[in-house]
Amino acid sequence: MLEIYIHIPFCRAKCGYCDFNSAYREEGDVRRYVNRLVREIRKTKYKGQKADTVFIGGGTPSFIKGEYIEEIMSALSESFILANDCEISIETNPDSVSPEKLKAYKRAGINRVSMGVQAFQNKNLKLLGRIHTAERAEEAFHIIREAGFDNINLDLMFSYPTQTLEDWEKTLAKAISLAPEHISAYSLIIEENTPFYKKYKNYQTNEDLDRIMYRKANEMLEAAGYHKYEISNFAKAGKRCRHNVGYWKRYNYLGFGLSAHSLYDNVRFANTDDFQEYMGENIISYEEKLRVKDIIGEFMFLGLRMTEGVSFDEFRIAFNSDIYEVFPGVIEKYSDLGLIERDEKRLWLTEKGIDVSNTIFSDFLL
Repeated sequence: MLEIYIHIPFCRAKCGYCDFNSAYREEGDVRRYVNRLVREIRKTKYKGQKADTVFIGGGTPSFIKGEYIEEIMSALSESFILANDCEISIETNPDSVSPEKLKAYKRAGINRVSMGVQAFQNKNLKLLGRIHTAERAEEAFHIIREAGFDNINLDLMFSYPTQTLEDWEKTLAKAISLAPEHISAYSLIIEENTPFYKKYKNYQTNEDLDRIMYRKANEMLEAAGYHKYEISNFAKAGKRCRHNVGYWKRYNYLGFGLSAHSLYDNVRFANTDDFQEYMGENIISYEEKLRVKDIIGEFMFLGLRMTEGVSFDEFRIAFNSDIYEVFPGVIEKYSDLGLIERDEKRLWLTEKGIDVSNTIFSDFLL
């Protein structure tokens, strides 16, 4: 299995909480970047391999011209064999969605659209630094649907300053009423070097309210037919994001573009995060052959993010070891505490375990 990620590092405006490599740039720089990105794809040493998923992320890919996305997809089609059922996703923002761009995405073979909405209250969108309104988000969703896309994700956010439980319930209810195929619900993490950190660095998350909001999302989304398949992701039957599942299962993936990361045969490498350096020839800034203990740790904490959990047989095949021998006493400890459940085939986090998942994950790092 091979997955491909394409990074588009441009936004009309940067959100207050965002620490991704993205910024506003003029059209000339965007054109230069697309040319360099296409050249990187065409010169890859992995040319000719079959790709099962493609994800165009950012930044805001819908910020740039639709024809640029077509150029990028054309380069991918020339350099890789895209599977007949290849899942090809693109991230969008409500402010930059248009029928013309969506037609270009269709021509390019894109079949899944992910839109960052975050909230359906204008006061909260303003607080988060979003430049769209709740009304525009709803309108943009209908534009995407009318363009013929039958696989749409909405990103929603909770547990940020001033947000109330009622706000969150209304956001969930509005999202459900639109009936996307997939919903991602993330708790805000305030990262350093963001405007949010400077403004709210002393903000203390109300952990009890955060968990209440999370359980409310579980309750409302499950009742509406969305199955939770990962800690923060919910999908209707057959609509899980295959690309993200591949990350959690540690499939090989190749990243193209500024600051894009890759994992191939347990070698992790990344492109430079400097725009001018990326325009040059030597764009790889980091490369590391992972140690076995690092691979085991990733296998465990990524696998435990998924509701299906970790398979004992898959662990044994991957590492030629018994999971109970590698982690003596750890599984039993969390099972006794009611944080992990297990049967003869696998183990997975309970709802209580999800609440303290980071603590549990740390015990599976060797």
